[in-house]
Amino acid sequence: MRTIALFIIVNICISLHAQKIELVESFIGYTQKSEIISFTKNPKLIMSGNYQGGINLWDLEKQKLIKKIDAHKAPISHITFHESKNTFLSAGKDSIIKLWSFYSNRQIDSVKILFTPTVVLFNNKGNDYFICTEEGSILEKKISKKKPEIISNTKTYINDAFFSSETNQIITCDHNSIKIISTDSGKILDEIKNPYSSHFVKVSPYANDTIISWSENGIISYWDLNNKSKISEIRAKNAYNKLLMNNYSQTILSGYYNDRPLVVNLQELELHQKYSKNMIVVNTFLSSLNQKFLVTADMNDRHRLMKIKEVDLTPLAIQERKISDEKTFKVKSKYIIVNVWDDEKIDGDTLSINYNGKWILKDYHLVKNKKTLLLPLRENQENEIIFHAENLGTEPPNTAAVELEYDNGIRQEFNMRSDFDTNGIVRIIQIKN
Repeated sequence: MRTIALFIIVNICISLHAQKIELVESFIGYTQKSEIISFTKNPKLIMSGNYQGGINLWDLEKQKLIKKIDAHKAPISHITFHESKNTFLSAGKDSIIKLWSFYSNRQIDSVKILFTPTVVLFNNKGNDYFICTEEGSILEKKISKKKPEIISNTKTYINDAFFSSETNQIITCDHNSIKIISTDSGKILDEIKNPYSSHFVKVSPYANDTIISWSENGIISYWDLNNKSKISEIRAKNAYNKLLMNNYSQTILSGYYNDRPLVVNLQELELHQKYSKNMIVVNTFLSSLNQKFLVTADMNDRHRLMKIKEVDLTPLAIQERKISDEKTFKVKSKYIIVNVWDDEKIDGDTLSINYNGKWILKDYHLVKNKKTLLLPLRENQENEIIFHAENLGTEPPNTAAVELEYDNGIRQEFNMRSDFDTNGIVRIIQIKN
């Protein structure tokens, strides 16, 4: 199948209260099984590996293919980038692993092994790297040597892995468990048994001694490596479709919280049991760090790189609450002035204000004096000011006096109420003069 760029106009629009993701076109995509897609160290470039063994480099701004490398003679299974050097690794189902210069695309090293590689990992010592395989072996390849050395054998298909340079450990996941393996001795130091009917397909670091795993049926779990216990779990409606997550992308989840639709950045999630009980994930996506592009995948391994026309990822703290107090204004000016204060008894009310998905005021104690905010409006669009109670004071609910100034002197004054279950929202619709 010849590598081509498809410009497909689509109408995928998720509009959930103050959040909105609108995808307008796909410029990497195929009618059959399509290539894995990876965001790179350069925010203007994206890399993909196809099922014919080719590596493709794309210009994101121009949305076109700028380089094709005939890297392997079988499908690409994994691509990974060095954290500090301008190099990357590719692994193919032809049992070959190659080391490349990122900008010149020059091949630096190549090795053929007896097994089928699933994951390749830099060990942060120069360009040396580890290779995980379908047969369960973990090999270490040093650039100074021609052949890799087997350092461990788990005897089961390794679906995913990451390397911890601080502890010299590789954490893997397979059908049976998550394994913690010493790169010095090759021994399995510890193991977290798989509690699910479907096997683990993805494992990644979260923070300190906490890791995240995905099971094949899509369940996301947080694990404490110290006591091998599950901290929290997010249920899923659909299976997880493997995506090349790395430090140059963000993981976006769509689904429901308390039966309300949500779209949230995975890094926003805190380890609360309430998410285990009340959240259901429907899909996992990758976005660029600037949230201009989104990678999607389906059950048939069909990947797409979508350009995002518009995105507002409302913080999860807002999505958790319902909207109870709602007001709408139409204005012609390009800016609006918002004054906020407490016109009743000063009882300790604390408020945060979110504007179009971004916090513009956090943990603000309401007082008699007005707090003034100057907000630029998105033209010909709806703008949302969300009042989010942080503290209800001694006399609930949280009540804020609000004054809007716009259109050369028009003033509107009112109260906004919020509590720990509900938010207040002011919608400002900017219209043409």
